[in-house]
Amino acid sequence: MMKRNRTTLISAIALISLVCLGLTFAQMDDNDGDRPGENGKAWRQMKWERIFNRLVDGLGLTEEQADELKAIFEEHHESMRELKDALRDVLRLIREELAKDEPDEEELARLSAQANAIREQMEEERDAFKTRIDEFKSGLTITQQAKFLLFEARMHGRRFGHHPRRENPRDEKPLATPRALLP
Repeated sequence: MMKRNRTTLISAIALISLVCLGLTFAQMDDNDGDRPGENGKAWRQMKWERIFNRLVDGLGLTEEQADELKAIFEEHHESMRELKDALRDVLRLIREELAKDEPDEEELARLSAQANAIREQMEEERDAFKTRIDEFKSGLTITQQAKFLLFEARMHGRRFGHHPRRENPRDEKPLATPRALLP
């Protein structure tokens, strides 16, 4: 009898644990996979705004400059979002066509050409964005331009994983000490 109660208790605990684990994973799936319990899109927006504000503060931009820069970023983001959505739709159609027993070669060729055209548009949008950013930077002081350049390098590194965050930046030795700079 005692062994039966222990087995029942262990089974009940295991069942409750599985249910709790399932609820945890379900909660994570509801938010675009960013952070448990938070809306993924809202989290990305907050992160972007924090980065943008840090850039504005670091460069010491005026309110007009900040508004101009924000408009450039938002216009680029919206254009790229539309192009990415269009590309995603075309790629879905390609997958559907390939899933058929006998895919239509002409349809695949048409869809592939459409996907390549969208990718070219995305590249053109990136180039236009870089041009608008360069025009914006040309109106900044030399110090602001240098700070912007460092910001771009840091963001590029984080995005592509070239420069992982340091565990403790205080542990790193400076490249040069003031005495080393003296003759």
